[in-house]
This record gives sequence, C-alpha cells and structure tokens, in this order.
Amino acid sequence: KVDSAVLASIACEGESPAKMYGRRPMGYGRQRQVQRMDPEASRAMMRQLAELPPLTTAVYRGGTYVARKFPVTTFLYAFGMVLMLFASGLTVSEQAHEEYAELLESSQAESAALEAAEQRHAMASRDYHQSRGFLGFGCDERCQQYKAKEEKYNRQLQEARKAQYAALSEAKSKVGVFSMYAVQEARDLFWRTFAAGKGFAKRSSMWDLLFMGIGSMGRDEGMMSFILRFAFQVLINFTMGLVGALVAFVWYLWGLVKSYQPDPATAVAAFFVFAVAATSMVVTTLLGLYGAVAVPVYSMARAVGQNMRIEGGEGAQR
Repeated sequence: KVDSAVLASIACEGESPAKMYGRRPMGYGRQRQVQRMDPEASRAMMRQLAELPPLTTAVYRGGTYVARKFPVTTFLYAFGMVLMLFASGLTVSEQAHEEYAELLESSQAESAALEAAEQRHAMASRDYHQSRGFLGFGCDERCQQYKAKEEKYNRQLQEARKAQYAALSEAKSKVGVFSMYAVQEARDLFWRTFAAGKGFAKRSSMWDLLFMGIGSMGRDEGMMSFILRFAFQVLINFTMGLVGALVAFVWYLWGLVKSYQPDPATAVAAFFVFAVAATSMVVTTLLGLYGAVAVPVYSMARAVGQNMRIEGGEGAQR
C-alpha cells in the first residue's frame, strides 16, 4: 500500500499518482484526440467552397476538359454509345435469310442430340458421385463402373456439342458477323453478363448494409455519415460487378464472333466494335451511379460556401 503522505507530496510536486505508478486514469481509453484544423487552412477551404461554380457549369467544364485532354477516348466513347443505342445490324438479303433459316432448322437434330447427351451425362455423373466413398475419397469396383460410364457419356457430350456448334456455325456463316442476327446475339450476351454483374453488386450491398449496421451499433456515428459510407460501398460493389461483367462479356465475345466464320480482318473489326459498345455502356452506367452520389455532395458543399460568403459579407458590413 502507498502511504497517503507520499501521495500528497507527489500531488504537490505536480505529478499524477496514476502516472507515477504506471496506471492510466479512468476513462483514458475512451478519450478521443480531437485534431483542430489550422485557422488559415480552414479559411482557405471556405474560400474554395464559396468559389465553386454552379453544377451545370462544373459539369460542362469537366466534360470539355476531358474531351480536349483525351480526344480519342472521347470519340470511342461517343461512338460506342451511338452503336449501343441505335445500331441494329445489317439487313441480310432474302436469299441469305432463306439459307440461314433452312440450315438453322436442319440443326435442330444436332440440338436434340445435344440435349439427350446432356441428360445422359447428368444422370451418369449423379450415379458416379453418389457411389463414391465417404467425402469422395474412396471408389470401389461398383464406383469404377459408374466412373467409366460417366467418362463415356462425357465424351459423347463433347462430340454432340461440337456437332451442334458446327451446324449452327454453318447457318450463321450465311448472314455474316455484322448482320442483325449477330448484333442481336451480341446484345443478348452483353445484357446477360450485365444482369449477372448487377446481381453480384446488389447481393454484396445487402450484406454490407447488414454488417455495417451491426458494426455501427456500438459507435457514435450520425445518420448522414452512415449513409455516405454505405453509398460509397455501393459504388465500389457496382464498380466491381459491372467491370467483372464487362470482362466476362469480352471473354465470351470472341467465341461468338468466330461462330459466324468471318475472315480474320472482319473478325477483329467486329470484336473491337462490340467491345467498344459494351465498354461505353458500362462507363455510362458507372458515371450515372457516381453522379447520383456526387451531385448531392457537391450541392451541399456549394451551399455551405455560399452561406459562408453571405455571413462574411454581413459581418464586414457591420
């Protein structure tokens, strides 16, 4: 035990008893260091906020700056958006249309064979996996028989897929990669991958909202701070989802282009045009999402600057 006289002498010398004996005072861990901004820096920031132009002027200045700084990128973006909104593909001749329809109808046999092969392989794969040992580590004689059956049906499935691809490719070669059929198929592929990317972003945002809500229960956080934090997390999720969707579309695009049997130069040109159109659509969507968050923040910052300017003017008049 510490003598009270010793504590009194320490207090008189200006030393804290808790500091002298290595103990933190009560509530030390809950104290937060508040950093105050330099007055000169604060005034400079307020002047910058007061000088912010109107929203339309800021958007116009930003757009013109990007267009002058990156003219090629701006042209490709505008070109891609025009294609995405208005391009529907070249109209094929009546003879090409009839040949395409005839070959497409004749490929129904290959499609039916593929469907039957998929069903046989699915059943064989199910039997094989059910016959395996505990956690799939063992395979007895009965399991080996199912495995051989599954491998045989898998080879048949691959052959059926090749046969169907060849039949469809022969039909597509009659209309060309820039035809309305190819453009529509490319659009369908893009919107499927785009929907998958949006689905990923929505699911991620739902889980983020749940865990962010749980994490903020023990913190002193305002509603506006929580909304802004969640909005930025949503932007990150949609950026990852839509960029991933674009990568998936480009990955599958070459197979789609090759199925129309174009010459190498036409294939490269079609791949480039379809990829530019898809990229422009993804960029437009992301710009809209970022703008939906940036516009309210910019408007509030400009309103704060205008209020500070008005208050400063009234103070100077007084």
